[in-house]
Amino acid sequence: MPIKNSYIQLNTYPSLPVNPTGTDDETFGILVIELNQVNITKRPLFILFTLDTTGSMSESVTHTTTKMQYAIQTLKSIVKYLSTENVDVYIQINTFNETVNTIISPTKVSAQSHTDIINTLSTIDADGSTNIELALSSANTNITEYANAHPTHTCVHIFMTDGEPTSGAMTSSELLKCVSHDYMSINIGFGIDHNAKLLCELSNAKHSEYHFIDNIEQASLVYGESLHKVLYPCLQNVRIHIENGFIYDWLHNQWTTSIAENTLVSEIKKYYHVKTAMPSTITATIEAYYECITDENETYMAHIDETVLRLPELIDADDNILHDPNIIKFAFRQCILEVLYEANHIDRYTRIDALQSIKQRIKDVYDKLHTYSNENNMHADGIVTQLLNDLYLAYWNIGMDDGGIYILGRHISQANQHAYTPGNNRLHMHTPINGLSIPPRPIMRRFNHAHHRRNWIGFDSTIDNANLELGESMSATSGITDNEYSSYSTPGIRRTTTSIQSQDI
Repeated sequence: MPIKNSYIQLNTYPSLPVNPTGTDDETFGILVIELNQVNITKRPLFILFTLDTTGSMSESVTHTTTKMQYAIQTLKSIVKYLSTENVDVYIQINTFNETVNTIISPTKVSAQSHTDIINTLSTIDADGSTNIELALSSANTNITEYANAHPTHTCVHIFMTDGEPTSGAMTSSELLKCVSHDYMSINIGFGIDHNAKLLCELSNAKHSEYHFIDNIEQASLVYGESLHKVLYPCLQNVRIHIENGFIYDWLHNQWTTSIAENTLVSEIKKYYHVKTAMPSTITATIEAYYECITDENETYMAHIDETVLRLPELIDADDNILHDPNIIKFAFRQCILEVLYEANHIDRYTRIDALQSIKQRIKDVYDKLHTYSNENNMHADGIVTQLLNDLYLAYWNIGMDDGGIYILGRHISQANQHAYTPGNNRLHMHTPINGLSIPPRPIMRRFNHAHHRRNWIGFDSTIDNANLELGESMSATSGITDNEYSSYSTPGIRRTTTSIQSQDI
């Protein structure tokens, strides 16, 4: 069976450092789903890559390498990796600017074909403006035609852009009409200048998701995580329903009775937040599909319907309840997801006092978690460190013209429990120790190397030279803040990503 373990754990403490339910008469808890390791999929796959080749992709991100070169190198590594795996996969590669070109027609990736594919990728260059409508509609047409011809194949669209539309449809409502719900769509924003809000709204559709690559040199991590989801799906079309309680829907920032997940991958341990006014009777139901193989080596999708029960309270020899402190960090996480949602939904027309209130809330929950972490020696806890860093970047980026993308990226990564977390290259090793006192490392932009960032809500968040010098000096002796992978990464995701990186040509 795909599910290794599942349970509901409720808080047993008389009180928590924060109130994650918003009321005094409800009990907070977590629903945990831990999945077994599965083999690589046996279903034939068709992956359509749509690659932005507009003029901005020719911009340099290092002294010697452009965005385009990083993107091409990543695709080459993916093709070579797929050619070594025991998987029946076909790919198509489209490039787009104001037109769409199919540079690789549907081709089975193999030891024989991958060299020709790689050679063709080397011919790509960057020029022109951005027509996302044409790119998405062309992909939809291509996938629909392929799916009709190959109904037993799983189809996936991986779309990458570094900008925003400059021709064709411009709004998410218009562009959503170009996307089908019949296949998985993975939208990847490349660099800090893409229209993150637009891609995020496109990714709210069924079977869609959004990833933000802020550090171009880490592109293979995001592509690797996305590809792993396609190659090693454990549960698909998942729906979780709660009886006598509620589950948190981070996308809409509301408590509801059921949520849906597209795919849960092999080996993952996924955490969901729940609350209930009836702790003794809360249950959950997991409905999903998983891949099975017949005796004739044919694949089919089996249905699973599993009931999840509450863990009993742990009692010591004197009949005292043993409290699990693990629940406290998820109580903090609930409050942090809520404040990130609020910070993520501000704009230029939000009242200044409301903006200041959100920033103060960020600081308040940071201070509480920071204090709790210090008092309980939790600096080594990956989830706690990631939550502190989420708040740190939100605090320093809220209200900044170029800062909202980091708040959005951290909110989505934390909520989805992604393996890659954007913004790590902006952190300092000392951040969790010294709190909010030192600003992040500056964003190095091609035409703007100033230390001052535009501020449209009146906060005192100028990065001055003294703070910069202090931050850079401490960073030089402290090393890198985070690992390449988040605390939610799985061994399988790391294996896939490492295998892709090892294929660099």
